[in-house]
Amino acid sequence: MEPLGTQLYAFGIVLLAGVSLGLLFDLFRVIRGLLRPGCFSTPLLDILFWALATPILILYLILANWGALRGYVFIGLALGFFFYRLLLSSMVISFLIWLVQVLGQLVSMLISFLVWLGSFPILLIQEVRFSWSHRSKPLGGTKRSWRFRPRLRWRK
Repeated sequence: MEPLGTQLYAFGIVLLAGVSLGLLFDLFRVIRGLLRPGCFSTPLLDILFWALATPILILYLILANWGALRGYVFIGLALGFFFYRLLLSSMVISFLIWLVQVLGQLVSMLISFLVWLGSFPILLIQEVRFSWSHRSKPLGGTKRSWRFRPRLRWRK
């Protein structure tokens, strides 16, 4: 018979495994909400979820009690998952959605900046060409002014 401290340690690790499983489940819920998979890609995402969850659970079970499957392992997993869903799930989902929105805004700003940076030389060339072709003729005589003075739109 194992000492009580060892059993409580194993049960705590299994509870933590249930919480980790709930966190991974919420992460996949947010990803599925963003991607909105169809009837063919939903099973692929489910397989991906279990392909990630299984090694994590095996690692927790090895840490807890050398991989022995006993009744308290299933009870601990269910309790950990239940407590996570009850106490933390809504906060984690809200945080993940906020994080996705912030990252989306940052990516949008970065893309806008890169487009502006790429189009700036083209806009500058167009502005110089326009001002060169529409420059005013000198008033007195036939002398031409060969000075290059582009009039940029933002420098009126």
